Amino acid sequence: MAKLEREAMAHYLDSKFNTKVADVEKAEFEIIGDDIEEMSVELNSDTEQIKNILGQTKTRDNGYTPSMDADPFYADPDKKLYPKLRDIAMDRIKGDGCKTLMLEVIVEDTAAENHLAWLREVMVKPQSYGGGTEGFNIPFTVSEDGASQKGYVSAASIKSGSPTFTEGTLPIMMKSKTPVATTGVAGK
Repeated sequence: MAKLEREAMAHYLDSKFNTKVADVEKAEFEIIGDDIEEMSVELNSDTEQIKNILGQTKTRDNGYTPSMDADPFYADPDKKLYPKLRDIAMDRIKGDGCKTLMLEVIVEDTAAENHLAWLREVMVKPQSYGGGTEGFNIPFTVSEDGASQKGYVSAASIKSGSPTFTEGTLPIMMKSKTPVATTGVAGK
């Protein structure tokens, strides 16, 4: 199998800014990244190594504080996310007013009918606004802030531009098999 291209990993934000995974049915997801050349989720693992009096090294694992920088995000009134990002930045909104849902999808097999996905409660915080001659830029950081669910989205919903998240395990699609003809009954 060949390595996955970067476009196999897609990140979507809910432009309606619903704040709970239970509200996913109300979400209107918009993909982010059309002007971005490189974007990664930084896991920011939190570990600490301690050496005890016996000379043993122990590692304390405190988990992760994931974040992702979306830079640039050029202001485009046709984008569903733009009005909310503008308002958060210009009105200095904080707290729950910055919370929304993020949908992460991995397309490992372009022929598959469904793809793995994770739905996460996140906080979106613009880092600055302005920029150069390329355009009015509002780069932002997305930080996990609450619950997360694993599930899947259908390939058809991705193609339509409106991914639909379903909680649970990825359905296993059975390939149709041609029945094999039998010539007799076993044991006769």
